[in-house]
Amino acid sequence: MVEQTVQWRFARGDAGADEIQSTVDEILVQLSDSASEAWDAARAAGLEPAGLGEVQIEVREGAQGAEPVLTTILIGIAVKAGSTVAESLWREVIWPQLRRRLGTRVLGDRQDGLARSA
Repeated sequence: MVEQTVQWRFARGDAGADEIQSTVDEILVQLSDSASEAWDAARAAGLEPAGLGEVQIEVREGAQGAEPVLTTILIGIAVKAGSTVAESLWREVIWPQLRRRLGTRVLGDRQDGLARSA
């Protein structure tokens, strides 16, 4: 299956790209542990955690505005299973864990014309 990348743009929240990337990396590692919360969340979302081992998520800062608060955060998810899997992984697994670990304002509103990804 061809790898597909989806990308979303968010307003900056309370966390920077490096902190979010570090937390996302920890969550992805947990997808290989059947005793983890991430594994359970993936299963509950109808995803097969073992099949998510090749998922790559890149978090980076977008163009900076005059104020740091105007900086955007770009989230890119590369998966071989398609964009619906990427969306489910983000909404049901990654996003809730980011909010628990880094706070409810970890990211601002989605800036790519779509509703907030929560």
